[in-house]
Amino acid sequence: MKRIRIRRPSPALVIACLALLIALGGTGYAALVLPANSVGTAQLKLNAVTSAKVKNGSLLRADFKAGQVPGGAAGPAGPAGAAGPAGPAGPAGPGAKWAIVKPDGTIVAQSGGITLTSKPTAGEYILDFGSVVTGHLIVASSALAGDNAFRGTVSAGPCGGTGEGFTCPSGNDTNHVVVFTDNPGETATQDHSFYIAVVG
Repeated sequence: MKRIRIRRPSPALVIACLALLIALGGTGYAALVLPANSVGTAQLKLNAVTSAKVKNGSLLRADFKAGQVPGGAAGPAGPAGAAGPAGPAGPAGPGAKWAIVKPDGTIVAQSGGITLTSKPTAGEYILDFGSVVTGHLIVASSALAGDNAFRGTVSAGPCGGTGEGFTCPSGNDTNHVVVFTDNPGETATQDHSFYIAVVG
């Protein structure tokens, strides 16, 4: 009877079979050998977690850094909020006090608080504005207030300086304005109607 010879597998064949066995059973081995909850951040390779491995809709806003939440489509605008409280009133702006005066010194119309103090001579009028006029803009011009004749120039200024050639009611007063109206040739003062205003 012939003897059957059993050939031993070569080392290369043994290594190939072991590699195949590990490749096929590695996942099952890891599931059986690794303890529960033992794989953490340190065991994960860089970029190991990809979109395919994340369940859709499973991440929350808290999972993202501040300012890193992906932007979606803008929603509809919300209703307008209630009006805020009114701010404090600002400082009063520059005002103006004005008057229209007839040739005899009668005040036809005014902004308020203006009176005729005196009319010393023809074409000279001293008006009390009831407040300080020095340091403010004073504007005067001829007017039509019961006076249709051709008029000359009209000039005005604070009453109480030096060298004007007239006397104010209380010396160097700060509330009075003096007005001069000239004749058409501007050779002498003559009664005429005028506008007068103090601004600021």
